[in-house]
Amino acid sequence: MADTSLYQDNPGANLGGTTLLSGQNYKNSVSRALIRFDISSVPNGAVITEAHVGLAVTRRPDVDQHGGPIPSDFGLYRMLVSWGEGTGSAVTGSPAKFGEATWSSRFYPLVTWNSPGGAAGIDYVDSLSSSISMDIVGTYTFPSTQALIDDVTLWMTNPTDTNFGYMLISSNELTPGSARRFASKEQSADGPAPTLTIIYSVPEPSAGLLAVIALTGLACFARPSGRTANQSSRRVT
Repeated sequence: MADTSLYQDNPGANLGGTTLLSGQNYKNSVSRALIRFDISSVPNGAVITEAHVGLAVTRRPDVDQHGGPIPSDFGLYRMLVSWGEGTGSAVTGSPAKFGEATWSSRFYPLVTWNSPGGAAGIDYVDSLSSSISMDIVGTYTFPSTQALIDDVTLWMTNPTDTNFGYMLISSNELTPGSARRFASKEQSADGPAPTLTIIYSVPEPSAGLLAVIALTGLACFARPSGRTANQSSRRVT
């Protein structure tokens, strides 16, 4: 539904129309990505049994005096507040327009993050929902966890007030060379756009509900007071 990045070295820029970015580059600048999924196609009453998030790494830092890119665990943290995707482009983004997300603001320029880049426990949940180690260019799938399942279930019950997606954060975001670029929904030519795969079941009606339906059906054929059985049958027919 929406994706963008927050870039520390360009705090007033928006990257909603370019690739996603998370981790730290060799210039000691930290970035974080935001991703939000549309789950409206999941039927009401569905019981979620698995949930997987897929991301494609399209680029990692080049080898330089730091010794080359380092692998890193990337975690998904459920967002607690809303944010504006925006249409900013270029490698580090372009000047944010009104209502777009930046490193400083979740809706530029009026609504800021509780701390630049987002605050744990306030702007996003301070415990991760799933994580996976990433290194080379390629497609990665975050394993299904109970936290991921609970996230999707929560979004289904009240999507307007709860479905703000995830923040993607590198566990080594304070280490140069941990940054990775990911395919976004706008730049998916370099790799698959972010995906959320949901496996669910739809429960059959319970025996108690069937009994109520059956009793209701019988009531429709009850003989009205003061009429004969034949009159009642003709009326139903």
